[in-house]
Amino acid sequence: MNRKSMSFSRVFFVLPLCLLCLISAARADIGPKPEVTITVVNAPEGELYLDLLAQGEPTDSPYPNSTAECDPALLDRLRSLEGEGWVLAYTTGLARNAPVFGDVRPQENGTWRFSYIGLPETFRVAAATADEARAAQLPYTRDFVGNIVYDWQANAVREATPPPLRFLTRLAATLIPTLVIEGAILWLSGFREKRSWLVFLAVNAATQAGLHLVTGAALTQAGWHFLNYFLTIILQELVIWCAEAAAYAFLLRERSRARRVGYAFAANIASFVLGYFPLHLLHSFLVRL
Repeated sequence: MNRKSMSFSRVFFVLPLCLLCLISAARADIGPKPEVTITVVNAPEGELYLDLLAQGEPTDSPYPNSTAECDPALLDRLRSLEGEGWVLAYTTGLARNAPVFGDVRPQENGTWRFSYIGLPETFRVAAATADEARAAQLPYTRDFVGNIVYDWQANAVREATPPPLRFLTRLAATLIPTLVIEGAILWLSGFREKRSWLVFLAVNAATQAGLHLVTGAALTQAGWHFLNYFLTIILQELVIWCAEAAAYAFLLRERSRARRVGYAFAANIASFVLGYFPLHLLHSFLVRL
């Protein structure tokens, strides 16, 4: 066995061990939960309460969401928006549903945040002041993590970050580390021709874009915890390895076909394991997009 073959053998042996060491034991209720953050603009002066209207029936035994310190009159005005099958998800609670965490009052930073597994997937933003209550006419369907803006004056909801910009930002968060890690292994594997690097860039851009289109916001939340990252990405990573192995085998011209497929395996194992760290560091930023 020559020196380069021994080097590849070490990669195959060490990287899976790193993967096993990074996976920690699962605990009950582990993992990120769906959440939505809402910023209100063009609102009138004074106190404003906000909740989410979802279709369903009110629960007979509501979860103990705290409204004891809230203004009863303002709460009644907010509840006046219920009817015709629309129920306040936090204030009233939905039948046969899990709890929703949050508050009808804003956080210290002036935004409202609702979360947990009872968070409705589709809802209308409802808001009330001392003088008026209104709810957005059009329902909004969230991703796993949502960051939206409610315009009081227009009575409409929009994304805080335009979807194309959000997609490109999240794509860059995984594509750049992948290019760095897999590019280093490409160089160490002896691929030097310009054609090889152009193929490398094109293949990774395509597979990373496909990964984001398939996983959506779940990939962003994968950075929350390595076990969650592993379970979210592992199947897609196997598909990517097969696709890249086939692409490199037929598109690259340098080295043997076995070396090209071996590179695809080593590069994807390395980027899968090491790619968690930049995604984890960027997690809190990405979920706010």
